[in-house]
Amino acid sequence: MKKLVTIFSIVLLIGIVSCGGTSTEELALISLVNTKETSGEANNNSTNLANDSIPLIVMGSFLNLSEDISLDSLKIKLENGSISCTKDIAQSLQEKLNLSTEPKSIQLGKFNFKSRKDLVITTLDSVDQQFLAKKVNSINFFKEPIKYPLWLSYDSDDFDFQKEITTYTHTGVTAITRSTGTVLNAKGIDFYLANILPFFKNLELVHISNEVSNQDACVYETMKMKFATKTEHFEILNRLKANVIELTGNHNLDVGQQAYLNSLKWYKDHNMKYFGGGASPAEANKPLIMELKDHRKIAWIGFNELCPLGECADKIMGANRYEETKAKKLIDSLRNEVKVDYILACVQYGEVDSYSPTANQKKISQKLIDFGADVILGSQAHQAQEIALYKGKVIFYGLGNFMFDQIHRLGVRQAFFLEGYFYKGKIIQFQPVYTFMNKERQPTPANDSEKLEIQNAILKEANFLN
Repeated sequence: MKKLVTIFSIVLLIGIVSCGGTSTEELALISLVNTKETSGEANNNSTNLANDSIPLIVMGSFLNLSEDISLDSLKIKLENGSISCTKDIAQSLQEKLNLSTEPKSIQLGKFNFKSRKDLVITTLDSVDQQFLAKKVNSINFFKEPIKYPLWLSYDSDDFDFQKEITTYTHTGVTAITRSTGTVLNAKGIDFYLANILPFFKNLELVHISNEVSNQDACVYETMKMKFATKTEHFEILNRLKANVIELTGNHNLDVGQQAYLNSLKWYKDHNMKYFGGGASPAEANKPLIMELKDHRKIAWIGFNELCPLGECADKIMGANRYEETKAKKLIDSLRNEVKVDYILACVQYGEVDSYSPTANQKKISQKLIDFGADVILGSQAHQAQEIALYKGKVIFYGLGNFMFDQIHRLGVRQAFFLEGYFYKGKIIQFQPVYTFMNKERQPTPANDSEKLEIQNAILKEANFLN
């Protein structure tokens, strides 16, 4: 039996990854190294069970808006049957928490994902992206594992999660231009990023969907619907530790092909890998493939549904146009030839000023899951859109504006980005961080009322089809 507790010492060893090809063997290596055994420090808290070997995770549906539960409340609810657990841990959980009776057990496949109150406890191996993990005693296991209070003895020679969890952040629309550029000219990058930068410390994989190419001669103040970014302001991507760049956006060719090619070179020069667009149709369609510490492979694929500005790489360069047969062939190749473990499918859908997705968004998202994608992430939305569950897979129809200047109405100020965690070849958590664009055009964490307003708009029971 193991008696280990770990903190996450993050070592990011980025290899050279081809920006696409499914046959590439040049892979990015991500490792998380176990650095600490159980010590007296872990036992100072009287409720800390961390002298044992396996964390237990309290989970609810996306519709359950409660984020935290105390250990005392957990014990009471397990006693009265209002919280259940998986059968494999029921007896051990009873013993560990000194419960009078064995907790009620449930099969995860029978969990009610439309419930706004049900919770279930299980081992890390059973955690799934369909659920949202709750804090226990205000501690998020994925952020502070050594302080997390709910651990359980477990006999397993193979349990070694501390070497397998990889952090990943996925963001919404980025277009550093117009009024955002004006703010950067006047107040600088430090000011612009001040409110969100703490969320991007010590990350391993950071996704940015950048819709704008760099051009030093651009004048932000005169821009309307043709966008460009000064090269000096591309530094924002470095500051956020971005290393996964999505190019499915509509505006990357606004100021010409040379600016686009210059941007591709800038990404390569700064060790950023891109997908969903490229210097040729073939490159635009190639996925980005990375290998994690445990040698499992993950892939990002990207498409543009409508290409309204002629931005797609139909003949030369640009974004990857969505075609159903092409998407199926690409996913089949990743599953059957490359044998990746997890596929993130990102789509620049047709834009709509609505929390609800269009009929095409629903159709394409479900098709991509039918073909074998593991999660669908809409890249186009200038306001947050609904979250859905289909065949046990999560669909994020649109995350809203991450770094863009719109503040002219409520919807375009509301957004969220996702904190994800890879474990054993799949993302087991996508935890939303809700944001609200302030009057200075700074992306800013939403306050409690702003957050609740976004949640009420995008979390609808009808979308949870599981």
